[in-house]
Amino acid sequence: MVTEACNSSCIMCPMSSDQRRRGMSLSWEEAQSLLNQIDEQIEHIDITGGEPFLRADLVLDILRQLNERWPQIPVQVLTNGRALCIPRIQRELKPLLTPRLRFAIPIHAESAALHDTITQSSGSFEQTMRGIEFLSASPAQIEIRIVGHRQNVEHLHALCDTLLRSRLRITVVNFIAMEMNGSAAHNRERLWVDYRAFFEAAKPSIHRLVHAGIDVGLYDFPLCAVERAYWPITKKSITAWKVRYPGVCEACDEKNACGGLFRSTFLLGLFPVSPIHHAD
Repeated sequence: MVTEACNSSCIMCPMSSDQRRRGMSLSWEEAQSLLNQIDEQIEHIDITGGEPFLRADLVLDILRQLNERWPQIPVQVLTNGRALCIPRIQRELKPLLTPRLRFAIPIHAESAALHDTITQSSGSFEQTMRGIEFLSASPAQIEIRIVGHRQNVEHLHALCDTLLRSRLRITVVNFIAMEMNGSAAHNRERLWVDYRAFFEAAKPSIHRLVHAGIDVGLYDFPLCAVERAYWPITKKSITAWKVRYPGVCEACDEKNACGGLFRSTFLLGLFPVSPIHHAD
């Protein structure tokens, strides 16, 4: 985690506005210490924030070292993509881009009007799309993340249209169930949408994206929120210390395969789980 600071202020961010303002950041010495702990057994590396490219010089240095010392390890950068439209960053990043590098970038809606309302940052949609266009001309992988909530759940089809018409070289689209923490918890009255309702709204877009040759995933959904036919694309993606299983999950035949609930969602009692019984 490079920094807590961010140049957007998304209404459903699981970090609080205080965290983003405080903007605690990794020092060069701390980053070097982490890099020195990497060995060949590491399966993958994530670079995240906040918005990591607010510390662009540090991120670029980290990527250079990773390319030089561990070119075989997959690396994922979680970013809102806005800084990738800046010419200086493009110039310095371009020679570092390889196929093992994936950029995971959220797009919240099909239009600047709604996307920028969700990020609470004017111009963010245009900047993000320009950043993705830059990546599309490189060998790096592009992942689009769609976090579902009440403000955009009825716009998933239109957003899918926008992605497919753009002809951007998108590797994967992941639909993300909301973590009800930080700003998301603060705004939950206008954001919360049941995970099953989000999945149902996403189904037509999942089909269209798959038929277009794009890999699709469902992140942070418990299996009981998803039709069985879609379980193969449902990932156990919640960080281990955040996962909770309500007591009734002990009777579920698929508990070991299920990613569970976010701790915050569990504590708020927002999603009533339904244990799966194959004998039924």
